[in-house]
Amino acid sequence: MRNASICRMRMGLVVVKSGFLQGLRQGLALFWVSLFVFGLLLLAVTDGLAQTLAEEGQNETIVEQPTDVETTRTPRSGEGEGPVASEDWAKADFYGFIDIHQRLRQPSDAVMDNGLRLLTAPDFPPFNYRNKSGAPVGYHVELARAFCEQLNIGCTMKVVPFDAIPDLLASDQADAALAGLVRHPDLLGKISFSNVFLKRPGRFLHLKDDALPTDKEALQGKPVAVIGGSAHEAFLRAYFDGVNRVPVNDLHAARELLEEGKVVAIFGDAFQLLPIAAQRNGIFSFAGEPYYDDHFFGDGMAFAYKAGRTDIGNLLNFGLQKLAQSGRLAELYARHFAFDVYASY
Repeated sequence: MRNASICRMRMGLVVVKSGFLQGLRQGLALFWVSLFVFGLLLLAVTDGLAQTLAEEGQNETIVEQPTDVETTRTPRSGEGEGPVASEDWAKADFYGFIDIHQRLRQPSDAVMDNGLRLLTAPDFPPFNYRNKSGAPVGYHVELARAFCEQLNIGCTMKVVPFDAIPDLLASDQADAALAGLVRHPDLLGKISFSNVFLKRPGRFLHLKDDALPTDKEALQGKPVAVIGGSAHEAFLRAYFDGVNRVPVNDLHAARELLEEGKVVAIFGDAFQLLPIAAQRNGIFSFAGEPYYDDHFFGDGMAFAYKAGRTDIGNLLNFGLQKLAQSGRLAELYARHFAFDVYASY
C-alpha cells in the first residue's frame, strides 16, 4: 500500500510538472510573439518620427548642454569657408561693448531650467546664413552656442524668415532672436533688446598700397563708392559733403571700381566690407578710424525678445556679461572675423 501511494504521488508530480512545463512554453511563445509585434510597431513609429525630424532639422539646430562649461569649446562654424582669424586680433585685449562691471540680478532657476528657444534668419552673412550643406552657420550661431554653454542651459535655434521674427517673439513662439533685428518705431511696445554686444561702424576701405587720409579736407572732391540710397550715403552727405559720392548697387560693383582705380575708397558697413578686406590677394585695407553713429548706423547688435519679458531680458544681459568677463566674447570675435574692425589703420 505504501509503495502504491508513493507511486501515485510520483505520477501526480510528473503530471503537474508536465503541465507546468507546457504552460511555461506557451507563455514564453506568447511573450516572444508580443515582443516581435511591439518591435514592429516601435520601428514604424521611429521611422515616422525620424522622417519628421529630418524635415524639420533643416531649419533647427540644437545647442547642447555641456558637461564642463570651462573646457568645452566648439570649432568655428563653416571651417575653411570664412576668413581666418588674425593672430594679433586674437590676442587683443578686447571684450566688446558689454559693461563687465554692471550689477545684474542672478536669473531664477526656473528661467535657467527652461533654457532658450532662439531664432535666426538664413541670409545675413557673416552673422547668420547657411553653409554649402544648408546648415545654419555664422557669428550669431556661434554666439548662441557659446552663450548657452557659458550658462550651462539647454537651447534650440530655428531658422525662419527675417520678417516673421517679431511676430514669433510677440506670440511667445520663441524666447529671443539673433538675426540683426534693430530698434524701429514699428517695433515699439512689441520687441525689446538686450545690451549691445557688437557695434557696426562705418568705414573707408582703400587699396593698401595707396595712402588715404580720411579727414574731410583730404577727401574733398575725391570719388568714393557707396551703395546708393543707403544710410552710409546719407552719412557721407551729412559729414563729408565735399566727397564726390559714386552710388553703386552693391559692394561687388564698388570693389571693381576701387580695383580699377576709378574711386579712391569704398564707404560702408565695416562688417559687410570685411570679406573684401580679407580677400587672399591682400590688396585692400581699412583706412582711418571707425565711425559710430546711432542715428545712421543703429545702436548695434543685440538679442531681440518680447517686450515686457524682463526675466528673459535679464537672462540675456547676464549671459552676455559672463561671456565678456570670461573672455569668450573676445575669443569668439577673434575666431570669426579676420580683422579688428574697431582698430585704427
